Amino acid sequence: MIQSICQISLLLLGMTLACAFAGVNCYGDEKKSPTFYLVGLGPGDPDLMTLRAVKVIEKADVVFCSKGWAEKLAEYVEGKGLYHGYWRLFPYYGRDPSEFEGDERRECEKYVQKRDEFVALVRAAIAEGKTVAMLDGGDPLVYGPSAWALEEFEDLNPVVVPGLSCFNAGNAALRRCVTTSEHTKSVILTAADWIGGEDTIEKLSAHRTTMVLFTMRTKFREFIEKLSINYPPETPIAVVKNAGYAEKEEVIESTLGTVLDQIGEKGPGSEYLIYVGDFLNHRYKSRKR
Repeated sequence: MIQSICQISLLLLGMTLACAFAGVNCYGDEKKSPTFYLVGLGPGDPDLMTLRAVKVIEKADVVFCSKGWAEKLAEYVEGKGLYHGYWRLFPYYGRDPSEFEGDERRECEKYVQKRDEFVALVRAAIAEGKTVAMLDGGDPLVYGPSAWALEEFEDLNPVVVPGLSCFNAGNAALRRCVTTSEHTKSVILTAADWIGGEDTIEKLSAHRTTMVLFTMRTKFREFIEKLSINYPPETPIAVVKNAGYAEKEEVIESTLGTVLDQIGEKGPGSEYLIYVGDFLNHRYKSRKR
């Protein structure tokens, strides 16, 4: 009997040591280690966050986010090490200020300095054994301004928590299936030409497929003029304002040839998506059996 108990004790001790070396405990949980998370919060209202995002924020010791998101998520970030002012630091990433001159060089230097501050804060927190969460709206890997951090902290094996994109919220607001129309099952996501290169919208619109444009404060008239090069004026178009905000969300439907008269050259505001394509006219039809 005593021998059996000793054998069991030795077995349990061996299992415990093996688990410890493997980085887990005997209950099957992962051993806690300092981690850098890039967390997608979804678009608009906080209730569009995923449960995974909530859990990561709750366990984080240090949180980087905008003041706006800090106010929305006050119940989750209260009492944590909270930092503002380190959002949209992607411009000039990987570039040396000496490549530029004058005002552009000074602007590049400003971004480099701010990024260096942020990187130092993150690495100091990780070195202290803390968990760091960098919060970003929408899906952080769909035109996300914080995606650069994954490259910067590659050695930390960062973890990405996906979030709903404003594209997903816009689809829901339209109540249309963007992959279903009479002529195409494909969707192109694009943005202002300064992101994708010269004449991006004009070149992509030549395919006459469904397009969704992330406007990012670009002039509304500029988008319509570029789309009109390849799409006929009767092409249906929809503008979704404030996608993901239940109280502010709005959908405006028109055609490419009439939308400027309907909305105006300045556009509908700062936060909106443009949808173009025949899917806006599509209706499911019953099939004969």
